[in-house]
Amino acid sequence: MIKPPTILTRRSVFRAGTGLAVAAMGTPLLTPASALAEGVRQAGAEPLNGDGFYRFKIGDFQATVISDGYGQIPIRPILAMNASEAELAPVLKANFMQPVIQITNNILVVDTGRERILVDSGFGEKLGPSFGSFPGLEANLGRAGIAPESIDLVVTSHGHLDHIGGLVTKSGALAFPKAQFVFVDTEWNYWTGSRYESEVNSSPMPDGFKKGTIEAARDLPQIASRSRFVKQGGEITSGVHYIAAPGHSPSHATILFASGKEQLMHMGDIAHHPVTSLQRPNWSPIFDYDPAQAIKSRKSILNRVATDRVMAMGYHFPFPGIGHVVRREAAYHWEATPWIW
Repeated sequence: MIKPPTILTRRSVFRAGTGLAVAAMGTPLLTPASALAEGVRQAGAEPLNGDGFYRFKIGDFQATVISDGYGQIPIRPILAMNASEAELAPVLKANFMQPVIQITNNILVVDTGRERILVDSGFGEKLGPSFGSFPGLEANLGRAGIAPESIDLVVTSHGHLDHIGGLVTKSGALAFPKAQFVFVDTEWNYWTGSRYESEVNSSPMPDGFKKGTIEAARDLPQIASRSRFVKQGGEITSGVHYIAAPGHSPSHATILFASGKEQLMHMGDIAHHPVTSLQRPNWSPIFDYDPAQAIKSRKSILNRVATDRVMAMGYHFPFPGIGHVVRREAAYHWEATPWIW
């Protein structure tokens, strides 16, 4: 079916190499009996584990990564705007990568025992209802037995399209109707202020992403009365804190979850890919608001999780995006956590 030319779809954006793709390809797996049992309690029937979601633990917290689809993008210039072809080629060869790769969005849901928290909301319907043949966030939440009405807090790392696009549906309804929304106060102020539209339009971001980002920001006043604003580095709720990591957006933040002796650093967009961001932390994606500051933040967060041996999550890393950052000479290496079958 041919879509009208005025309709921007995810497929058209990625075919043109002009947008950032959405989340990950699920691979069938079996999770531990405890996770299966929880899925049965939530959904009323045994879910098809791994088909769009992945469960794991952060101490006593039950965590689930939800896929929002997937798409193809060119590494250069999207993920490595300041790298030449000559610089990129040996890195691709060493890592068995092609110039065009699959990119993902990994949406995190954490049950703390007191609250059910969702971190970021993906593209929503801003670039079409789905990408390719794989369902998006809403469908995969259902597969995991998580109803949108059960989300208590929606925590936002920053205001780009692929992180706030799913807050409000195409019809104008709240996608998470009973949730409170949490933002870094200065990030909210930027995306509801008077500067963002002109600055987005003058940025090097692809045109489709610019358009969708502006549209998504225009939805924010609709949730203002249900939103709570936290200082950069402040506590979101018990066991959950923002960690300042500006540069990718004006007040971009990572989110640290802590339960017992275990922690998880949700890295947001300080790192977009395990190779281009970790092995070459000085390479800048085309979406960085202040590339020099983003590089400083990237190195700071990567150094922290590597030094402290903290489990980390990459929002755009290959699904489910869970692993550890290891220092490797002057840069870093990603060690993906083995899947629990």
